[in-house]
Amino acid sequence: MSTRWLILALPPLLLIMAALALAYVFQELDEAGVDRKAAERLTLYRQTIIGEYQKYRYLPYMIARDPRATASIGLGQPAESANRFLEEMAANSGADLLYVMNADGTTVAASNWQKPLSLVGRNYGFRPYFKAAMRGEEGQFFAIGLTTGRPGLFLARPTPVEGEPVGVAVVKVDTRDLETAWAEGGELVFATDADGVIFLSSRPDWRYRTLADLPAETRAAIASSQKYAKETLKPVSGQPVTGQKQLTIDRQTFRHNSTDVGLLGWKLHFLVPVEETHNSALPIWAVTLTLCLFYAVIVLGLRGRRLRKASALLRQESADLKDLNQRLVGEIKERRRVEHALLEAQRGLARSNRLAAVGEMSAAVVHELSQPLSALRMFVAGTRKFLEKGDTQTAAENLQEIDSLQMRMTSLTQELKRFARPGESRIEDVDLRDSIQAAEKIARPRFEETGVLLKIDMPDTPLIVETAPLRIEQILVNLLRNAADAAADEDDGVVQLQVQETGTSVLVRVLDNGPGIPVGLRERIFDPFFSTKTNSEGMGLGLAISMRIAEDLGGELSVSGNRPKGAVFELKVPALKSGDTADDPSEYLEPAIAE
Repeated sequence: MSTRWLILALPPLLLIMAALALAYVFQELDEAGVDRKAAERLTLYRQTIIGEYQKYRYLPYMIARDPRATASIGLGQPAESANRFLEEMAANSGADLLYVMNADGTTVAASNWQKPLSLVGRNYGFRPYFKAAMRGEEGQFFAIGLTTGRPGLFLARPTPVEGEPVGVAVVKVDTRDLETAWAEGGELVFATDADGVIFLSSRPDWRYRTLADLPAETRAAIASSQKYAKETLKPVSGQPVTGQKQLTIDRQTFRHNSTDVGLLGWKLHFLVPVEETHNSALPIWAVTLTLCLFYAVIVLGLRGRRLRKASALLRQESADLKDLNQRLVGEIKERRRVEHALLEAQRGLARSNRLAAVGEMSAAVVHELSQPLSALRMFVAGTRKFLEKGDTQTAAENLQEIDSLQMRMTSLTQELKRFARPGESRIEDVDLRDSIQAAEKIARPRFEETGVLLKIDMPDTPLIVETAPLRIEQILVNLLRNAADAAADEDDGVVQLQVQETGTSVLVRVLDNGPGIPVGLRERIFDPFFSTKTNSEGMGLGLAISMRIAEDLGGELSVSGNRPKGAVFELKVPALKSGDTADDPSEYLEPAIAE
């Protein structure tokens, strides 16, 4: 069978293996195509940035050479003519800001001199572009404007352009137009500086985030130049961004390509969702799935034809089994009838045995009754004598003794009657927990009298049994009282009643920590007139009656030893059956049919 199924599964497996190979090849082609497109787009975006930089690079040089802009440095105070000149130059060139600073880094003229956020009078001597220009170099620096709050590229030149610098001319280029163009293109592109901080991005929520946690010294350097103002520079993802060709950001994986801008250590990044690199795999898997389904339909059709033939054969076999079932039904009914007759015979035999036991105990009964009768005759004779003498007090005492003796004899005869023929009770569905609680109330005075602790452990769910409630209570009361008497002489006498459901029956266990019952006497403990008690209380019929009741109710009563000492009496009561199946033998036939 296994070889047959392997042969049937071979064609789909070959199709899947071929689909895997094709999907791999086409994925490689898709990734190569994505990389080519990314290289083209990166080149375009890089040229855009460089073009923007080249567009304004000349301005600082021109302003540094023009005395109309640098006149304020020589005057040592702002000049309206310089401000107006810079304002006009900014409007004509499209630059965001033009301003001139003295040697201390204080702005003495600016193109926004008439606006609320004017740069005039503000000191930016801590900026790297100012320090580079004062050294005679070309200053280049990207940062967020501390006054305007707008990011931009700062380009600076010393003035004069030759000789010892006395000031600095600065042009600020607004880069927000670049981000707007990237976002409108619908592509995921961003630029990072030399420290790995994203300062330009087509996704605004990634701006001023980092690809990884920045070292403390890098953060300190950025903070000293106030490059990104008060931005926290948190990582762009809650997880580390890993990989070269693939980046995982916020649990989304991208195909990654990057290139150096060639300016200030900047790097451009172009991302494509990795799902877009698998476009060719979908048709391949669709065709593969279609072919596999077509093959499955053919195989199932052929198998259906074989099943129809097998079904006809099974119908014939079912008819034969039906005849066999009918014969088995008759045999099962006959077996049930024989079992019922055997059960009645067993019960009659048990009654005969008990009556025989009554005969055997006759000698013990004669002994038990002869002593009270002899004493009774003596007390009667004595009472007559004392009455003749007029001693009524002694006669009254004798009458009390006579009454005590007749009560003892009455109790003995009643116990014998209950043992020989226990009272009949109606069988019904009973929650065994109610019977236990009733027995506990009856036996409670004996525990209070002996000082023995009673512990009852039973489940919270109902324990439904099919029995006679009064008979069960009689057994439980007898077991509890005997256990209390057994543990009475112990310093910490304890009796435990435990209940456990075992499927077809409910088991009640009564445990005590008394002296226990020797192994040699356990077989006789349920015999009439046998008792292990050393005092004169009881006549040894309680356990015999309890055993008789348990057997009549279809249960069992047994005794065993407790650990470390004491005795354990176990009462097993039949549980309520889920349903009566005596007249429905089909349940016995199902296994034969299944065979």
